[in-house]
Amino acid sequence: MRTAVPYSAGVGLMLWCIAGFAVVDALGASLERIEFEAASQPHIPGDRIQALLATPDGAGPHPAAVVLHGCSGMHEATKRKLADDLVSWGYVALLVDSFATRGIDHACTPSPGMGIALRRMSDAYGALAFLARQSFVDIRRVAAVGFSQGGWVTLLVAQPRSFEWFVVASDLRFRAAVAFYPLCKGAGLRPGIPTLILIGAVDEWTPSEDCSLKLVSWGAEGPPIEQVVYPGTHHGFYYPHLQPGTKLFGHRMEYNGDAAANASDRMRQFLNRHLN
Repeated sequence: MRTAVPYSAGVGLMLWCIAGFAVVDALGASLERIEFEAASQPHIPGDRIQALLATPDGAGPHPAAVVLHGCSGMHEATKRKLADDLVSWGYVALLVDSFATRGIDHACTPSPGMGIALRRMSDAYGALAFLARQSFVDIRRVAAVGFSQGGWVTLLVAQPRSFEWFVVASDLRFRAAVAFYPLCKGAGLRPGIPTLILIGAVDEWTPSEDCSLKLVSWGAEGPPIEQVVYPGTHHGFYYPHLQPGTKLFGHRMEYNGDAAANASDRMRQFLNRHLN
């Protein structure tokens, strides 16, 4: 039996062991708070991580998306938008919170290093392992979708054999990646799965030029990589709460409705093309 409580309440239990907690929004997807163990590294156990889970109607199995937030977390309006969109497209949405159980307010300063990236990669693979245990998920059709710092992590887990850095089953891997305004300068090897990068032309925090240069260095051989650069568009263009724009840690952030709508449509088409 499940008890309906607001998902913003500070409770959460392991879904596969004990009853979960859910809130039903008559106007959108149901969001359920769950917890899972992040993937461990050799001699380094994974942390317990919270997430919000939304599922389409029907037994499935459905394709799924693991959503990774930016360096300051994710606003409630963006969580709702993503959950509603993904579920309406027929996808399970798992919105990972890398900060709550670690007591982190943000990881925006100083410049993030590989330490936070590895921890968040372990979260992504732990989320993938959690989905593999759910009968309503088709684990052969799971994408990583990340924003800003989470977009950087998305590019990292898209690298060939990146799962080998963690103690996970070798057949657990992401099949596609969508990165919104990622830190391309910190990306490594060319993605080994189809990848879509969405970024603003006047983004001063994660410049689009860095992504363009990275694509040139990666070359054209391998799975398809698409990049869309939106003219006159700043960092955070997908976040509806950034109206009007603002500065965060010295960087301009501003919602752009046209770019956000186009990015949503491109993401839907991209996921349908590579996961169906």
